[in-house]
Amino acid sequence: MDKEKSLISLTEAVEAIKTAILQGQYEALKDVNRVQLAVYFAIGKYLSENTRKGFWGTGALKQISLQLKKEMPGLRGFSETQLKEMRSFYEGWEILDASTQQHKNLSVENSSVATDEFSQCNLPVTTDKLQMVNNQIDIYKTIKIPDIADFPIEDFFRVPFTHHTRIMAKCKDLSARYYYIHRTAEEHLSVDALEKIIKQQAFENRDKLPNNFSQTITNSSMARKAVMSYGRGHL
Repeated sequence: MDKEKSLISLTEAVEAIKTAILQGQYEALKDVNRVQLAVYFAIGKYLSENTRKGFWGTGALKQISLQLKKEMPGLRGFSETQLKEMRSFYEGWEILDASTQQHKNLSVENSSVATDEFSQCNLPVTTDKLQMVNNQIDIYKTIKIPDIADFPIEDFFRVPFTHHTRIMAKCKDLSARYYYIHRTAEEHLSVDALEKIIKQQAFENRDKLPNNFSQTITNSSMARKAVMSYGRGHL
C-alpha cells in the first residue's frame, strides 16, 4: 500500500470518530423517541377516556400536571398544555389503538378527534378525587401499527412528539400526514422548518417540486444537526 495513502491526519481521525459517536447518539435517540411516543400515546388514551365522557372535570388536567410536578421535582414535558397534546395525539391517531383498531374506520376524519363539544360536557373540578373509568396505563401494548400497506412505520417513530403535534394540528388528510412525517424523518426538520413547509402547502404542491429531500447522514456536521434537532423536538 502507498505509504502516503495509508496515512491520515489527526484531524481526519478525530472527525471520523466524532461522526461515529454522533451517528450512534442519533440512532439511540430514535429508539428513545419510539418509546416516548408509545408512552405519550398510552397516556393520551388514558386522559381521553377519562375526560371526554365526563368522568373528570374541565380542570382535571391542570390539577394532574400540578400534582405531578409536586411529586416529581424536575419533571418536564407534562404541563397542562402538553397533557392536552398527548390526548390529541391519541385521538388523532386512534387508528393505532391496539384494543379498538379492528373496529374503527381507518379514516382520520371519522376518528374521535378532540372538539370543544366534548370538553363542554365536563363539569368543573371541585375535589382532588377523580373518578376513574380505567386506572391502568399500558405503555407496552396500547399502540399497534395498523394493517395499512402505505403506513410509514419507520418514519412515524423517527418523528419527535412535538413535530407530530404540529402535523396533526394542521393536517386532517391522512396522506398529507404521511407526507410531512416522511419529510420530517428524512430531512431531520426542525419544528420551524416543518411549519414552514406546511404553510407553503408542500403536500399540495408536491408534484411541482423536485424530489430531493431523501438524505443520509454522511458527515459529522449533518449528524450533529440531526441530534440537535431530535433533542429539541422532545418534550
